[in-house]
Amino acid sequence: MSKKLRICFFGSPLFAVPSLDKLRKAEHEILCVITQPPKPANRGKKIYKQPVQEYAEKNGMKIFSPENLYEEELLVFLRSLKLEVIVVVAYGKIIPKSVLELPVLGCINLHASLLPRWRGAAPIQRAIMSGDDKTGVTVMLMDEGLDTGPILKSSEIKINMNDSYINLENRLATRGATLLNNTIIDFYNGKISPFSQKLKGVTYADKILKKDEIIDWSLDSFSIFKKIKSLSPYPGAKAKLKGEIIKILDAQIVPSDSNEESGTILSNDLCIKCGKESIKVLTVQRPGKKIMSCKDVLNGWPVTSGMKMEIGF
Repeated sequence: MSKKLRICFFGSPLFAVPSLDKLRKAEHEILCVITQPPKPANRGKKIYKQPVQEYAEKNGMKIFSPENLYEEELLVFLRSLKLEVIVVVAYGKIIPKSVLELPVLGCINLHASLLPRWRGAAPIQRAIMSGDDKTGVTVMLMDEGLDTGPILKSSEIKINMNDSYINLENRLATRGATLLNNTIIDFYNGKISPFSQKLKGVTYADKILKKDEIIDWSLDSFSIFKKIKSLSPYPGAKAKLKGEIIKILDAQIVPSDSNEESGTILSNDLCIKCGKESIKVLTVQRPGKKIMSCKDVLNGWPVTSGMKMEIGF
């Protein structure tokens, strides 16, 4: 394709950066980048820009971070760009119909799942948490529904047993960036046509809430292990021990025929009884502390067999 497309890019988190980088290096005209506004982190002590904003600033791109997308001034500006395509990658807000209808080719979205499985806010976390053995990335045309638009292309990725949220996200982001760029080119050249999503197999990846972070020790070891992996390194799977709410960021499944109650600590290296079998904690973070190996944490904060994980936060 010799012609370079006139693009507005919508995206916010780190997952979206490889896609923006790929489009920029393909020498498309990235006329503006729209991200969510900077947000407070670390209990609100500091305001952080979205990773997409940081990348765009570094590369001299025009940036907007509107509180909402319904402002007439923004719509007038976008209309003036005579856009050929809007690309959306994990922007994090609903795109209104008035914006969806602007570009000639429509709005093209990269979603981190094999649609129609895991539509919604947290597809990577939910795929790991549910014990899926595969996931992927899908490029689709956007409509007014929640990830319901017609599909252009998809690519499958195996979920490995020890995949955490962060390393699976990185693999999907890299795969997705290449797929997105190639799909836009093929769609513009008429080499591919959109097709409707299947009605069978629809699932929803609900946003991760505080209650989703809490470990239920009555569950089997595999379910607990997958929860830990799906929330690592953030926001972290949480449990209460010795009066503290700790984040468990890595663990391994340990066979166990113990008859102890779920949540009982079976050994001094923090092997914990689950509803079925047990898990051994490998990496942990205490409140206000750095992420450390469980061994290092227990050197100064020992536990003993027979202690129990506490109930109630």
